[in-house]
Amino acid sequence: MKHIFKKLPFTKNGQFIFKSMLAGMLIAMAGGTYLNCADKTIGAFLFSIGLIAVLVLEANLFTGKVAYVQSWHTFGLACAMLTYNILIAFLIGLLYKGLHFPEMQGGGPFGPDSARMAKEWYRMLFDGFGCGVLIYLAVELYKKTKNVIPVIICVMAFILSGTEHCIADAFYLGASTLSLKAFGYLGLVIIGNSLGAVAAHWLHVGADKAVDNLNINK
Repeated sequence: MKHIFKKLPFTKNGQFIFKSMLAGMLIAMAGGTYLNCADKTIGAFLFSIGLIAVLVLEANLFTGKVAYVQSWHTFGLACAMLTYNILIAFLIGLLYKGLHFPEMQGGGPFGPDSARMAKEWYRMLFDGFGCGVLIYLAVELYKKTKNVIPVIICVMAFILSGTEHCIADAFYLGASTLSLKAFGYLGLVIIGNSLGAVAAHWLHVGADKAVDNLNINK
């Protein structure tokens, strides 16, 4: 098997695409696991395997990378990453719906996205912001400790507190009734996740520099 992979024409661009698709798949599978758990706490705990796998396998997850955008080039990479993440998660959501919800009855929001559609638009933006902060914390704490426990805690916090993760929401959208409102809400969550992660990163970097310049002995 190793010889087969060595002969394949892998490039840096190909690696980027594969890692981005992998991240979308991992988060979608985590979302599917959560939906199949009757107990939300257990589901939130098991969902964390998705982000743990992303970090250990070094997959390209938009919400884990967007805080570190520093140029137009990295901004473009983040947008491409987001596209692949959402596309794969959404397609897996469609497959999930086909397998678990073969018959849709009645109107209005259907399936796992119904609670989200009941929120006000500003609540979606705010919940996206909160999740962006928590995902940034999970990534930074894992980088510094190489311990998955902070990752589990952050993931459980964002799920049980009701905040929104855009890649997971893309999966839930695919598994639900499609509507313009649902797609619009997904856009709001993307913005919220980005703002939350960037804000947390800037405050973190600013705090580090402030401490470096502080002499408490004066």
